[in-house]
Amino acid sequence: MELFKKISMNKKVFLILDQGVFSGTSFLVTIILAHLFAPKVFGVFASVILFIYLLISILNSLVIQPLQVSMARVEDLKSYISFSFWVQLFISVILSSLIWLILNTDITVLKEYNHLAWPVIGLTTTMVMHDYFRKLFLACNKIQRALIIDISSAIFYGSALVISYLSTIPKLDHTMIYFSFGYLPGMIWSIIAISPGKVRKNDLIHFSKMHYQQSKWLLLTALVQWWSTNLFVVASGLFIGLKALGAFRLVQSIFGVFNMLLQTFENYVLPQTSRLMVSSIEEARIYLKNISMKTSLFAGLILVLTFVFAEPIIIFAGGSKYAEYSFVVRGMVILYGLIFFGYPIRMAIRAMVLNRHYFIAYLISLIASLISFSYLLENFELLGALTGLIISQLVLIIYWQTILTKRKLLLWK
Repeated sequence: MELFKKISMNKKVFLILDQGVFSGTSFLVTIILAHLFAPKVFGVFASVILFIYLLISILNSLVIQPLQVSMARVEDLKSYISFSFWVQLFISVILSSLIWLILNTDITVLKEYNHLAWPVIGLTTTMVMHDYFRKLFLACNKIQRALIIDISSAIFYGSALVISYLSTIPKLDHTMIYFSFGYLPGMIWSIIAISPGKVRKNDLIHFSKMHYQQSKWLLLTALVQWWSTNLFVVASGLFIGLKALGAFRLVQSIFGVFNMLLQTFENYVLPQTSRLMVSSIEEARIYLKNISMKTSLFAGLILVLTFVFAEPIIIFAGGSKYAEYSFVVRGMVILYGLIFFGYPIRMAIRAMVLNRHYFIAYLISLIASLISFSYLLENFELLGALTGLIISQLVLIIYWQTILTKRKLLLWK
C-alpha cells in the first residue's frame, strides 16, 4: 500500500501514463482505420489529420508555446489562462469558418474532400481545443487533469471505432463525426476546470504584447516547420498517390511510442527547463542532459527492435496490403534516431527563447527540401522522401548546435 501510495503521488508516473493514453489512442485509431478502409480512403483521412496538425501548430505558436515559457514570469496566472483560452477559441472559430469556405468552393484538387466539409470542421475544432487544454494542464503541472481528458477521449474514440466496425459499409464522414463528439465531454469538463473569466484591459494589452513578441517568430516557424517536416509526406500524395501518403502516415503512427517521448520533452521538460533557466543556465543544462540520457536508453532499444522486425510490424499495423512498405519503417528508424539525438538541442534553443534562430533553422531546412523534393520523389519515390527527411533533420541539428556553441552552452560536456 505504501508503494502504491508513492506511485500515485509521483507526477512523472501520471505524465508517462497520460502520454501513453494519448499516443496509444492515436496509434490504435490509425491501425484500425487502416484495416477498416481501403488504402485510398485511409489516405484521405490521413491527409485531413495532417492538415489538422498544421492548424494545431499554428495555434500552438500563437497561444501555447508562448504560454509554456511565460507562465513562470506572469503575476496573475488566472487572468493569463483566461486570456489564452479566449484567444484559442477565437482563432479556432476563424479557422473553422475558413475551412467551410474553402471546402464549399469548386477546387479540383479538393474534390475528394468537398463532401467532408462539416465532418472536417467538427474534427478540426474539437481536436485543436483538446490539444490546447491538454498542453495547458501539462504546462500548469496539473497532469492528472490532462490524463482525465485523454482517457475521456480514448473511451469515446473506442466507441466510435466499434460503431464503425459494426457498420455494414463503414463511411469515413460518419467516423469523423463520431470522433468529433468524442472530444466534447473532455472539453466541457476542461472549461469548467479552468473557469475562464474576463481579462482586465491592462492584462489584455500586456499579454497580447508578450505573445506578439514571441509569436512573430514562432508563427513563421510553425508554418516553415510544418512544411519542412511534411513537404515530402504531402508531395508523396501528389507525386505517388493517396495510397503512398496513407502508407507514410501509417508508418508515422507506428512510431507513436517515440512521439510519446518527444511530446514528454515538449510539454513537460520545456516548462521545467524554462523555469531553471530563470535562476541558472547551468542547472538547466544539467537537467536537460540527465533526462536526455535516461530517455535515450529506452528509445535506442525500441528503435533497434523496430528496425529488425520492420515487416511483421507494418503487416500487423495495416495488413498484408502494406507489406511492400517495410523499408519505410526502417528509414523512419534512422530518422527518429536523429530526432532523439537533436531534441535536447531543440529544447535548449526554445528555453533560451532564441525564436529567431529556431525559425532560421527550419527555413534553411525547408529551402533544402524545396530544392531536392522533386528530384528525390521522381527518382526514388518513398525512399527519396525518407532521404529528404533525414537531410532536413541533419540541417536543423547542425544549425542549432552551432548557435548553442557560440553561446557556450554545450549540453554534453
